Amino acid sequence: MSDRSRTAPSGAFNFRDLGGLRTREGRCVRRGVLFRSDTLQALTQEDVAFLVDDLRLELVVDLRSGQEAVAQGRGLLASAAVCYLNSPLTEAKSSNVPADEQALAYSLDHIASPQSLLATVVRILCAQAGRPALVHCAAGKDRTGLVSALLLKLLGVDEEEIVLDYLRTAQAMPRIMERFEEWSFYREHMRSVPPELYRAEEHTIRGLLTGLEERHGGAETWALTRGIGLDDIDRLRRALLEPVPAGQAY
Repeated sequence: MSDRSRTAPSGAFNFRDLGGLRTREGRCVRRGVLFRSDTLQALTQEDVAFLVDDLRLELVVDLRSGQEAVAQGRGLLASAAVCYLNSPLTEAKSSNVPADEQALAYSLDHIASPQSLLATVVRILCAQAGRPALVHCAAGKDRTGLVSALLLKLLGVDEEEIVLDYLRTAQAMPRIMERFEEWSFYREHMRSVPPELYRAEEHTIRGLLTGLEERHGGAETWALTRGIGLDDIDRLRRALLEPVPAGQAY
């Protein structure tokens, strides 16, 4: 039985509903339809009940690599009646870019790469729009942050709202890294990259949003060049946006 007072699963440290984020046109993202998280492999039975029974979750999009997803597993959620899709985005690795710019370079490279499955993920979430869906990777920072930022930009969410949402991950990173030290797969990854890659910095998300505009003409133009049609974007907006509740507008 689920606990009706819950707002997040105890076994995921970077989980949140993207509902409530606002556009400047007096609208906001609907609550209860689009969630983001770190890995779900440590969920408890109560956590699974919360996601399935309370949130009515229908789709989990796992951005971890195939090897990563198999090695780390899906945890108890694997036995629940929830559709699961592994749509792997390559994990961030050490590069010749300055350490404090590697997270940004990682995201910009994915946006620019026609081989990345990024557009496939966005297209699927457009098709699923309005049905409760959750996107996650390992820490819920780079891969999940990239997908979330693209979706929010397509929805017209104000840039400051996107920045603030991204920075919420910084609060969760100490607990996530402490847990990763107990899991050899992620402990080895942390040892192989600069520590800056495990930080959620403001310049990273702002650089991503700037790069999306300056290099690709914005989220909508990027989407159209990647085979995501206007009908897909319109479906996303119709399903996920609603008026800001009275008394909560800018």
